[in-house]
Amino acid sequence: MKIDKVFIEDFKNLRDFSIDINETKLHTVLLGQNAAGKSNFIEAIVLIFRDLDHERETIFNYQIEYRCSGNYIKAIGGPNVKGTYQLYLGKEENSVIVYQSKPISKKLFKEDKDSYLPKHVFSYYSGISNRLLEYFDRHQIRFRDDLLKGIDHPIRKLFYARNIHSHFVLMSFFSFSDSKIQEFLSEYLDITGLESVLFVFKEPNWLRNKNPEDFWGAKGLVRSFLEDLWKISMAPIVTTETVRVDFVKRTSQQQMYLYVSNETKLQELADKYSNHSLFFKILESTYVSDLIQEVRIKVKKRNINGNITFKELSEGEQQLLTVLGLIRFTKEKESLFLLDEPDTHLNPLWKWKYMSLLQNIVDKNDRSQIIMTTHDPLVIGDLTKEEIRIFQTNKFVDEEGKEFVKTEAIEPDFDPKGLGVAGILMSPIFGLSTTLGPETQSELNEYRKLEVLEQQGTLTETQKISLEKYSEFFEKSGFNKFTRDPLYNLFVEKLSVIKEFQQIPQNEDERIKQNEMAFSILEDILKESKK
Repeated sequence: MKIDKVFIEDFKNLRDFSIDINETKLHTVLLGQNAAGKSNFIEAIVLIFRDLDHERETIFNYQIEYRCSGNYIKAIGGPNVKGTYQLYLGKEENSVIVYQSKPISKKLFKEDKDSYLPKHVFSYYSGISNRLLEYFDRHQIRFRDDLLKGIDHPIRKLFYARNIHSHFVLMSFFSFSDSKIQEFLSEYLDITGLESVLFVFKEPNWLRNKNPEDFWGAKGLVRSFLEDLWKISMAPIVTTETVRVDFVKRTSQQQMYLYVSNETKLQELADKYSNHSLFFKILESTYVSDLIQEVRIKVKKRNINGNITFKELSEGEQQLLTVLGLIRFTKEKESLFLLDEPDTHLNPLWKWKYMSLLQNIVDKNDRSQIIMTTHDPLVIGDLTKEEIRIFQTNKFVDEEGKEFVKTEAIEPDFDPKGLGVAGILMSPIFGLSTTLGPETQSELNEYRKLEVLEQQGTLTETQKISLEKYSEFFEKSGFNKFTRDPLYNLFVEKLSVIKEFQQIPQNEDERIKQNEMAFSILEDILKESKK
């Protein structure tokens, strides 16, 4: 599954919006200021594939071109499209994709959706907003209803990752031998083993009877899993607990505790499911069936006395585990991963290694695509320009003379790879004029100005004291005083007397103006030096 081009006519702040993604790359990273439309774009992609799967009208007009299951596909949809949506097959001719004029029949599409739609669309958002979550409700409800009827399905097509999924990922990782996964758990999370798992089940909202030992009447795959879990668990306990509904209300609830005493027992339970993905699916299916109240996992962690519960891991650790697990489990399928700021809670080292981690977990894969947003230069430090799209807003005037803001997605002119964090921050990608804090930069400007006055022999006594203070501070901070390069010293001298360089530029226009003035001064100096 590889998205190539998308056009969105009018959705939130995306107006006549077009983006051309390099579909040969595993991942595309979206950058840009807050409110530039990155999250809205991810939201729009979810809506497009949700509505195509449900064969319903999307609230905005769109066109999307992508490759799936060996097919080149163009889908159009929205209020202005006859029949709510149309799909066209294409073929490559002289490096250009040419699409048929006649759309695929709706009957053919319904009978073989997996050939025309991604097998899975996963979405993850690390923030507190749940605006994306509701778009996945219909798929989850349909999946749950089939489970309650005893109908078995693969992992559902649209999947919204939650924190609870990190527990299921961890159990799946420890249930089947995988050297790459064990290396990741040990190197990044310091987890060396699984000590035990306690499943806390609760009476579901659909209960068919009040007998916990009959699993409240569960059917199909979920019932089979619960029966297997009962057999390997130690001393099952059935009880009634008082649980908190909200900050005022409490209610009684039947619960059942099933304790898996060690890693070997968990592997015995998982053997029936043959691989990580299937075991994860049954764990998640039990959760979707409203049976799981809580899962308490104890892990063995390096450099910690005793064992700790999985909940004690940081939010960043759980977040990383969830994303990498879902990617690992479906890497062989036509999957699309939409990750909105997945690096939010990660430490700088993990952010720096994030893209290589994704690459390593996925292995060589041309069947899946990862589209993610970030605000952190550490994440993109090893990427090429083809793997990046910058969302930027520009002001335009419509036919009625009204001003409006339009979002554009562009490929940068250069690779971030090799620039370093400071270089990326001060490049047009982020547009900072300095990586120093405003106060420090202002003091540095004053320091350079005083250095020039010292060279000219015009320092006052008060200025000499200030220069000594600044000199001591900046030498400790690693800043050198004047260099031995006379041309550089002359450049600094000329800059120091220009008013515009005594303050930090507040926007792109001011930054461009400063650069133009600096280049002009530099050209004059170089011309003089050649005389």
